[in-house]
Amino acid sequence: MGLDRAALEHVTRILNADLPERQKLEQALRALAKWRSQLIGSTLVARSGTTIQDGPFKGMTYLASTSEGGIAPKLLGVYESVLHDVFAGAPRRHYDAVLNVGCAEGYYAVGCARLLPNVDVLAWDIDPVARRKCLELARLNGVEARIDLRERFEAGHAGCVRDELSKQLGRQPRGLLVMDCEGAEFDLLDPVAADFRWLDLVVEVHPARNRTVEDLARRFESTHVVEERQARTVMPSLPEWLEKLGHLDQLLAVWEWRAVPTPWLIIRSRQEA
Repeated sequence: MGLDRAALEHVTRILNADLPERQKLEQALRALAKWRSQLIGSTLVARSGTTIQDGPFKGMTYLASTSEGGIAPKLLGVYESVLHDVFAGAPRRHYDAVLNVGCAEGYYAVGCARLLPNVDVLAWDIDPVARRKCLELARLNGVEARIDLRERFEAGHAGCVRDELSKQLGRQPRGLLVMDCEGAEFDLLDPVAADFRWLDLVVEVHPARNRTVEDLARRFESTHVVEERQARTVMPSLPEWLEKLGHLDQLLAVWEWRAVPTPWLIIRSRQEA
């Protein structure tokens, strides 16, 4: 089934559902926005290829499709732009390892492997399709030997990696943990259950009732410097063909498909390696 037909059938199901009219309209709008975003992404791949054009991972060869979300923001180099300075500054932090929990198709796992050529990356995702895509992306960029793909992360794994690195290095290691796991961060990031002091953390937070950004931040206040950041929309320099499209299409080209705001916590260790 083609993309257009699938979108039409999806919108028809929404409009025929037993829902309040406004809810129907909101769901139909989101479905159509995703459809248009996918068309723009496919056109971008066809016209410009799959090399990331800007940002901290500029030059990385990417896949033609993602395991989640739109492809265009990643290829245009504006994906999660609020974090760009964190990753651009990573080489100066002298990390010994990168841990990526919820790696999806490997944007951060492979991006960090390219950015930090002397650092190994451990990447976790419970979705086997995402892990296959991550391996494919690693191979496209020649870093598959430095990415250790795993299925399920547990809090204790942070301490195990620290212990292994300490033995290898003969000193306390320094690491970076990047986490996007759809709310599981509240269960996994427990400083009582594991030692996170050796890690800087970049965490996408998915707040819920009785689980707030502030609650998660407080867990690390004694051992880390904690900063909250909100997602933002950045309009990059666009290809000529995209510049000629309407403003709505240009906005959809950089839309990351977020349904609700998902803030980030930048949590920097107070320890020195």
